[in-house]
Amino acid sequence: MADITPTFNGLLKQQDAHSASGSFSVDTLEDFLKEAYRINSHITSLHADLRSIRQSYLSTAQPRKTLIQSAHSDRSPRPLSDREREEIDANAKKMLRELNASIRGLADIEQARADIENKLIQKKFVSGLGALGAWASGGASISKSPEHAAAEDKAKTIEAHRDSVLWLLRHRLQECVKTQQDMMEIRIMREMEKNRSILAKARGQDIASLNHTASLSESPTNTASWKHGSSQALPREETPGYDPTNDLTAEQIQMFEKDNQDMLKHYESTLDQVR
Repeated sequence: MADITPTFNGLLKQQDAHSASGSFSVDTLEDFLKEAYRINSHITSLHADLRSIRQSYLSTAQPRKTLIQSAHSDRSPRPLSDREREEIDANAKKMLRELNASIRGLADIEQARADIENKLIQKKFVSGLGALGAWASGGASISKSPEHAAAEDKAKTIEAHRDSVLWLLRHRLQECVKTQQDMMEIRIMREMEKNRSILAKARGQDIASLNHTASLSESPTNTASWKHGSSQALPREETPGYDPTNDLTAEQIQMFEKDNQDMLKHYESTLDQVR
């Protein structure tokens, strides 16, 4: 970026103002801007961290159990575990709440300062002789002195500048919040799609297993006797009282019930994270 300090100093010289120094330090600023710079640096750092871990955070691959990695794998994104993702969410939400509280506190302090300054201006230029002159003129408004107008203009300029700083901090914090929320929503949607795929595959395997068990239960002797008319019994699947669970052992039924309960708990946990 080009250095425009000389051009800026030329404009200041035309207005008989002091030229700007070439160096900049936050320590030389007033307390309001120091706090604003501190908040902004934390917002920028948090936003950069969220963007840097986005790919690893959203990856549905299973994390490696070994800590031995090659130099090439160190440069590639590492899939995170569910516990690591939960820690990232918790830490990010905590920092966002703290930053939002800092911005509100800074805004409250600025509002109090602006109110006090306006009261001091009114007390200095309107009270006393100013109020007596307005009473003598029958309550009609009198023109402001140049000093009064300059003091009000200065106060309005400072107030407008600080309001814009607060707006910028809120805007950048909102962008950071949106990034964190989008990451959580995408992660949860991918997890739900993955679980639906696993559930559909498991159901398909269960149905195939039941069909295979039912087909094995039909012996060749029963088939032959049906052809010769010795038995007119229908296949077990076509009988009115047929129950596929009768072909399952107690252990298999208990296993399927446990899988359904675990899947239900997982969906409830996912909905809690969305809330």
